[in-house]
Amino acid sequence: MGTTNLTLDSESICDPNYDILFENAIYFVTACYLSVGLFCHISLLKIILISDRKYFKDNSFFVLFRADLFASTTLLLYDIFFGRIFMYIPQLCPFVSTFFSTPTIFLKVLYVAQNHARFVKSLSQIFMVLNRMSCVLMPATYNQFWNKITPIASFIMLILPFAGLWNIMISQVIASSVRGGFGVDYIKAVKWASLSLFQSICILTALGFTIVCTSVTFYKLACLSDRVRSIERSLCFTSISISCTFLLVAGTQLTFATCASCKTDAMYILQFLAFDTFNVGSAIIMFLTNRHLRSSMFSSQKKRAVTVVTVGQISTNTYN
Repeated sequence: MGTTNLTLDSESICDPNYDILFENAIYFVTACYLSVGLFCHISLLKIILISDRKYFKDNSFFVLFRADLFASTTLLLYDIFFGRIFMYIPQLCPFVSTFFSTPTIFLKVLYVAQNHARFVKSLSQIFMVLNRMSCVLMPATYNQFWNKITPIASFIMLILPFAGLWNIMISQVIASSVRGGFGVDYIKAVKWASLSLFQSICILTALGFTIVCTSVTFYKLACLSDRVRSIERSLCFTSISISCTFLLVAGTQLTFATCASCKTDAMYILQFLAFDTFNVGSAIIMFLTNRHLRSSMFSSQKKRAVTVVTVGQISTNTYN
């Protein structure tokens, strides 16, 4: 295996044939909805980990969902501040791409972090649908079972992605031409061990679990609705809704893996939209379907408003 670093110039990376205004408009629209998603994810993390921690810390579903939140937050930060900005703002490409004309540790860390988060999203999807299915199949012993399983699941979600990332970690990670700007790619050190292969295996596995577990959950929920607490029913519907967004990701990923002629600009954008729906949608769905989270968020905002008013009144009274 050669160790010579590949050197690229900006002319080989940046494509001047794309309309700058149109590409910038794509970034603006994309950044708007990704920013909304980022705000929702950070708000959820704040509620679950800080402001309402006592309420959520013993709920196994939310412990699993935290991994999904961290992964989505990582992906959203990457897309807003690196991935999409250099892809859809071509005027930056000639200047910024020169910093990545040779493989760097910075690019490798970014690429590994991004794809680790994608693997975590798929793995957390598996554990969340399993969690919901077990909730309706064995409501009496569900809590005891997941108290034992959740730490193991968390460890698996942290470590298992590296089984699909090892080839990236030993390969050269480079800037590559994407539309009018650039993205991140790698030159495979081990030719057969492609990232898309490992991602497809992970997504296919998650897809199988999602279809089976969601179907069982939906059926048993209809049969045993009186035996399942309202909060658990709410989380079941949340999981089902998130599973629907995951199906979009699975569909586009499998299309990429099986159809060589489908790798067009339009298909790339469609895949981005599918991943964006999955990343942004999970937090929004959680807020829409969970009343406690909504009340926690709005109550914290009211507290801040009351604090501001109170401080203002104290200051006014002091000066008077």
